[in-house]
Amino acid sequence: MATADNGLPSSGTRQRHTGGIVAPRLSPCCCRLLLALGGCLAAALPAWAQLPAGFDLDMLRERGIDPQIAEYFKDAARFRPGINIVTLFVNGQMRGRVDARFDDKGELCFDKNLLNKGGLKTPEKTLPAGGPAPASAAAAAAGQCYDFKDAYPQTGIELRPGKEEVALVVPTDAMRPNESDFSGFTTGGTAALVNYDIVTSRSQFGSSSSNFLSANLEYGFNTRDWIVRGRTMYARQDQSSQRQHLYAYAQHTLVDYKSIFQGGQINILNTAFAAGPITGLQIVPETALSSSSLNNVMVEGIAQTQARVEVRQNNALIYSTVVPSGPFALTDLPLLNGTSDLDVTVTEANGSQRRFTVPAASLHGGNLGMQRGYSFALGKLRSLGNSTGRQPWVATAGGGWPLGKNSTLSAGLMGATGYQAASWGADTRIGDNNLSVQQRLSRAPREGEHGTQFTLASSSILAANTSLGLSTTQQTLGYRDLSDTTIDQRSELAEQLLLAPGQTPTTQYARYRGQYTASLSWSNTLLGGFNISYSRSTQFYGQSTQRVMASWGRSFDTVSVNLNIEHQMGGTGALTGAANTFYLTVSIPLGKRSVRTYVNNSSGYQRLGASYNEQLNDYVNYTVAAERNQQTKDSDLSTQVSMLPRYAQVNLGYARYGSGSTAYNGGLRGAMVLHQGGLTLSPYAVQDTFGILQVGDVSGVKVSTPYGPVWTDWKGQAVVSQLPPYASTRLEIATKSLPRNVDIKNGLKLLDPGRGSVSHIDFDVLKVRRILLNTKSPDGQPLPKGAFVLDADNQFVTTVVDDGQVFLLNGAPTGPLRVTLPDEKNCVLQYSLPSAPDPNMFYETADAVCRPDMHAQPKGIPHAPV
Repeated sequence: MATADNGLPSSGTRQRHTGGIVAPRLSPCCCRLLLALGGCLAAALPAWAQLPAGFDLDMLRERGIDPQIAEYFKDAARFRPGINIVTLFVNGQMRGRVDARFDDKGELCFDKNLLNKGGLKTPEKTLPAGGPAPASAAAAAAGQCYDFKDAYPQTGIELRPGKEEVALVVPTDAMRPNESDFSGFTTGGTAALVNYDIVTSRSQFGSSSSNFLSANLEYGFNTRDWIVRGRTMYARQDQSSQRQHLYAYAQHTLVDYKSIFQGGQINILNTAFAAGPITGLQIVPETALSSSSLNNVMVEGIAQTQARVEVRQNNALIYSTVVPSGPFALTDLPLLNGTSDLDVTVTEANGSQRRFTVPAASLHGGNLGMQRGYSFALGKLRSLGNSTGRQPWVATAGGGWPLGKNSTLSAGLMGATGYQAASWGADTRIGDNNLSVQQRLSRAPREGEHGTQFTLASSSILAANTSLGLSTTQQTLGYRDLSDTTIDQRSELAEQLLLAPGQTPTTQYARYRGQYTASLSWSNTLLGGFNISYSRSTQFYGQSTQRVMASWGRSFDTVSVNLNIEHQMGGTGALTGAANTFYLTVSIPLGKRSVRTYVNNSSGYQRLGASYNEQLNDYVNYTVAAERNQQTKDSDLSTQVSMLPRYAQVNLGYARYGSGSTAYNGGLRGAMVLHQGGLTLSPYAVQDTFGILQVGDVSGVKVSTPYGPVWTDWKGQAVVSQLPPYASTRLEIATKSLPRNVDIKNGLKLLDPGRGSVSHIDFDVLKVRRILLNTKSPDGQPLPKGAFVLDADNQFVTTVVDDGQVFLLNGAPTGPLRVTLPDEKNCVLQYSLPSAPDPNMFYETADAVCRPDMHAQPKGIPHAPV
């Protein structure tokens, strides 16, 4: 059959339509077109002589389509009037999905929503309003159409209804400057939240046992782009416990100034000084509105058994977790600042401990300078942990300025009661090499000391497969950080130095003289990838510690081999650790399963082991491992189960070491969010910018987010725990998780949230009832193919297809269905259906008998409930 460009039948063919297409095979575009056409059937018909040429008007009438539709589509393909969800392109760049409005002539409306999404300037002239009056002045302003073509006559508009796309070509002076306008991002929203991370373990060796519990709670709320947060850490080891209140603050982004304001119990950010936590306020650059990005911090090590790892900074416990035996790497640590060392403690299953320090110089990865922009902080120093030091008032200010295209200069000042400091730094890029230098100068009148600290760091790409990183920090004997003037550390030093009874440690000689780090990475297609890192710390009294980490990995078809080596040298007392450790693993992936064997050697004690891991589904992952100690001939067994029961994360573990030691551990983490729609649980910790999505009232629908899948609860709601501020985020529904009787208008959403906003995302769903009727005449013969099916208002519904089948896409109508037979006779379908549809069935089937009109039920009495 010949058709016009817009899909309607042309007048070039007069062939009578004798067949139909089964409704389930209709494309979404066709379904939308039929719905749009059906909405026009009730319109008044003009005289047939006035209708445009080019369409087969008789065929339109036979199909139940108002011939007035031909007038609408005679010039070009158009969107139906009203709101259509389309993908917007501006000058060839995709700007995401937007609710675009079209008038009754199919012309695009340049309203505020479209202009913001496209990054276009707002013209002064508006177009006359049409349609029903808006509910409020705000709605009127948002829905007002601007005369964009008049303001920018060169604008080109291409409508692509078949692809649900709109492409605009606009002059460059119609574009908003990206660096100064952020009005297109989502703002507002209110919600309260609690993030929880609970870890517990019990170890029993011989007749003694040890219990440990830690709970990390973060709580707060978002409202009008303000972020309020507080965090508390609780830890209990046997009979002793400790509770640490880490912070409580309010935060707001000053978009026009590309800055963040914080007030309350905060940690000073964007400063070159190790200032510690304060109670006060600060203003720092908003990194999400600039090209700069934060650096990832990683703590690496090797656990001999299933071990607990604790990370402290400024004597405060900031992170605690349980890791399996073997190499581990901790990332995304909640640092208090970027200028203080990290103290890491690894507690093995038998109670033994190893400690090591991650130097502050390695936390930045060769980017020591401050972010571009200005920062300021003022407040009173506060103590964390068991510290009893003095708490002076502190003020600090700093700034960062670009020097050319590839360099940045930074400087800062700090003043406190009995302490002053200044700093300067520079970052530069030369080809593939990054170089950072920073110097700090301090003056401590109470101690009668002054000195300087100098840090140099670089990272280089030596070749396409080789990179090198170096850093060093040197300080004079008289240099002091602020914490050195407020905390008495002599008792701790006495333990570390193993001084004789009666000796008093000299604080100044127990200070670091120098810290050095180096890392080298190299990869080769044949030999695999190599990485080695080295750190060394020296103190003025002569003590030094050194640590070397090396790794190698290579994949051989379906087998992967990895070797990790740790060598720790020097140190006495509390700094003593394992001298040599290596861990060799061989992994064999088997789809959702994997097998791993390993050899672990620690200070001459060798262990052989194997483990099996399987991802059962989206919710359950488990690991079973067995190990044998070659010296004691003891065998160890362990198992770990990780579960994601949709609304929380659960970890359970058991280990048995030899014949007398056992260990249990468990973890529970997630979040609870209270919002205008009620209380919703999240399996992931909620960050400062997040969202609440709604999929009708359908539960169990899986939605993919950038940070992991989520599932709707019994109210059809789920939490999008993290959205990157001032950037686009993609959310997509897994359509296979939808019930069979649910259709979705658009399973993809693109969000552009501002920091602190709570986005509310609605996925429009339609519950449909698809019915397949096996129709027959009273004598048992299938109704003829091509017969028309009309509703009680004599409107076209569908046609009879092969074997007398009739497919009803939107359930059974409330009135009778009449079939027009080829011999010009009519009959009425009689059938019965259950009161409620089965959500697991794509369509229902029922037998129907078509009886002459004289036997039909009176009009208005439904044949079957919908």
